Amino acid sequence: MFLLPQPDDDVVEGQDDTRPVILHGVSKGDFECLLKVLLCRQHGQNKGLALSLADEWISVLKLSTMWEFASLRTAAVRGLEANVASPCRLDLIEKVVFATRYDIKEWLLPSLLAIARRPNPISVEEGRHLGIETALKLASVREKLRLQGHTRLVVGDRDPSAASLDFTPVIRKVFEIQSPREPDVFTYPVI
Repeated sequence: MFLLPQPDDDVVEGQDDTRPVILHGVSKGDFECLLKVLLCRQHGQNKGLALSLADEWISVLKLSTMWEFASLRTAAVRGLEANVASPCRLDLIEKVVFATRYDIKEWLLPSLLAIARRPNPISVEEGRHLGIETALKLASVREKLRLQGHTRLVVGDRDPSAASLDFTPVIRKVFEIQSPREPDVFTYPVI
């Protein structure tokens, strides 16, 4: 950038403190986290300092992916794979979101599989976080699991007899639809 010929009358970014280099799409906080990891991992008194929060490692993951810093990206993924008691631990939904956003292949399938296997369905909030396409695909996978006989679960299409079941009470409950009131009967006055 500084080696390119510059016109005499134009202001050059980064020339001094009054004309900073603007990094579009990069927040101050994200950049500070990246610098913290870069400076403290190999130099200075805090050698080996780890970031303490998942949000900080996510900032490093975002920028290291954007700028193709492979070793820093690997460090961010490892930082986010911290042990269960760590404040850096992500839940399954977050892992799917970040695996998709930042192309972390080793997270995607195990996280999707764990969500598909869990007993509770995908919540509305989780669906919003995942996005409509991912949430619907996961719901489709979960729906493919059906009971065969009385003792074993198999993967397959939904039981055709389910088409004749009345799901109205469940739909009303899940979508919070009130039961219709009896229509008011209007009687004409006798004249």
